[in-house]
Amino acid sequence: MKKKGFINKFFQNARKTEGFLGKMILRGMNKGHAPLARWARSCLVWQPAWNTLDIGCGGGANLSEILKLCPKGYVHGIDISHESVVFARKKNMKHLGTRCFVDQGSADQLPYADCSFDVVTAFETIYFWGDLNRAFIEVKRVLKDNGFFLICCEASDPTNEI
Repeated sequence: MKKKGFINKFFQNARKTEGFLGKMILRGMNKGHAPLARWARSCLVWQPAWNTLDIGCGGGANLSEILKLCPKGYVHGIDISHESVVFARKKNMKHLGTRCFVDQGSADQLPYADCSFDVVTAFETIYFWGDLNRAFIEVKRVLKDNGFFLICCEASDPTNEI
């Protein structure tokens, strides 16, 4: 019974990371999700000046990679977890406040103006969003006309690099 309790606690902490366990989960996510995220990012032809929002930015690894892909653009990250916000800010300290901005918030109430982003990304996170319909309405609102919404979720063999 205790084992089931720990596993449940672990997965709940992955949703909204907290404390020491949360920091360990964030490190693991940054490393473990890297191959799939790299593949997903390769599906777009990134433009140097794109402004991007990463919803559920977690440990900030994707923010770092998008900063490289869009060297003249801005990258915003948002996460419901305070621990994730702190972690992502620390990881992207070099560009924080100039080209990279990380805020605490939720997908269903995005604190950004209409038509703000060329791309909105969601890497391994939409299954944590509470109200998907409301969140998708918010994504549409903040995306520029002809913008891209890149959702990346592992749905099959995690070793598949295609």
